[in-house]
Parts: sequence; C-alpha cells; structure tokens
Amino acid sequence: MSVPSKAVKRHDIAVNGSDVWRSEFRLRFGDLDGLGHLTASAYLALFEETRSAWMTGTLDIAYPNYVVATQHIEYLHEVTPDAGAVSIELAVSEVRASSFRVVEHLSTAASLCARSTATLVMWDMVARRPRPITSDERAVFEAYLAEPTRPKAP
Repeated sequence: MSVPSKAVKRHDIAVNGSDVWRSEFRLRFGDLDGLGHLTASAYLALFEETRSAWMTGTLDIAYPNYVVATQHIEYLHEVTPDAGAVSIELAVSEVRASSFRVVEHLSTAASLCARSTATLVMWDMVARRPRPITSDERAVFEAYLAEPTRPKAP
C-alpha cells in the first residue's frame, strides 16, 4: 500500500503489510518542557499526527473526518532528547456503527513510554454531527484490528 506524499510531514511512515501502522518522529525543541522531557501536549499531538497519517495513507483521503470522543494516556517512562526518535504503533481494537477505538503505543528504541486508547467518531462536515462508517472505511479499520506490539529489548 503506498502512502501519498502529502501524508508525510515531519515523520516517516512505514506500511509493511502488517495490521499495525507505524510512524516515527524526530523530537523538536518545542516538544520538550522545562524539565527536559516530552510535554503532555506533545504526546497528544504525536498520537493525533499518527492517526491522521494512518487515515490519509490508508483511505487515500486529503483530510480525515473524525472527532476524538475520548482519549486516555498512560505515561510509563520519561522521554528525553537523548532517547532519539520516538515511534508510535497504532492498531484498531473495536469498530462500531459510527465510531472506532484505536490503541497506540509510543516507544523509544529502549522502552515503551506511553499507551493510549482513543475513541474516534466519524464526522459529517456538512451536517456537523456523527455519521456512519462507510463500507470502505470499515474494511480498512477491520484490517488493523490488533494490539500494537511491544518494543524489542535492545
């Protein structure tokens, strides 16, 4: 499956035929706080960028039409600039009529640093309300029904 060039911004996307989407990010100075680690808002932004790239890359759309209904993040390990790039693995854990749940793992080369679950609701831009998941969307979402893998020990 090819990824449109418009989906590639400050991260590298790998679609390897598996049921887990992977994005890699190089941290920017603004992603860090005064304590020298990744800010809580940067985690949200990285997860959002991964979801957006996944949907634009797999559904071949210019802009994903969904809203985040809920998101829960477990912070497991500090991320500092010394860790290098971070990667996020995304998988789908549930598909319903107009919503679906994604599971995301943010990792460095050394460890799993955060787990996130988010419920996303497909959005009708004209009516400004939830809409049903189309059959094409459902096929893609169901292809990603899995749990992200844990990083391998160095």
